Amino acid sequence: MILLASSLPAHPGWAQNVQYQLTGFLVVIFTLGALGLFVWILGKFFTRAGSPQPKPEPPPAEAPTGEEIPGTVLAAISAAVSVTLQGKHFVIYDVSAAGGTGRWSAEGRRAIYRSHKLR
Repeated sequence: MILLASSLPAHPGWAQNVQYQLTGFLVVIFTLGALGLFVWILGKFFTRAGSPQPKPEPPPAEAPTGEEIPGTVLAAISAAVSVTLQGKHFVIYDVSAAGGTGRWSAEGRRAIYRSHKLR
C-alpha cells in the first residue's frame, strides 16, 4: 500500500486519473471472473460426484368418485368461469365435489406442531 501511494504523483492529470480508474476496474472484473469460474468448476465437480438425479413423480391417478355432478351444476360453473374471465379462452379440466374431511384443519395442526420444539 505504501509503495502504491508513493508511486502516484502529487497532482495527477486527467489521463492518469482515467488510467488509474480503468486499472482498478479491470482488476475487479478479473477477480469476479476468476471467482465465477471457480464456483462454476466447483458446481460441475459436485454435480458429477453427487447422488443421481431424482426420478420425476408420476402424475396422481384420478380418484373414482361415487357421486356424479349434475349437468346443470357443470353449466353453472362454466358460466361463472366465463363471466369471471370476461370472454377469454379457458378449459375446465376437472370438477369435483369438495371433501368435508377437514384437510384445512389438519394442515393447520401440522403447521402448529412444526413451529413448536419437541421435548
